[in-house]
Amino acid sequence: MNLIVPNAVFFAFALYAILWLWCIVDLLRSEFKDKSVKMLWVLLLIFANPLAPFVYGHLARKQKLRYR
Repeated sequence: MNLIVPNAVFFAFALYAILWLWCIVDLLRSEFKDKSVKMLWVLLLIFANPLAPFVYGHLARKQKLRYR
């Protein structure tokens, strides 16, 4: 019973880390309408870490030059 909670926390952290890495890779591979927007997203993903990947997933799609 004592191992269930640490395993769940580790699993949640691992999922979040994968999401964050996916956002960073997607950001680096994407072209945006404005170059300053890309730098803003980099700063947000690094410094506003808890919510930034979720916000990036919803809002950055509209700011890219082409959709995938």
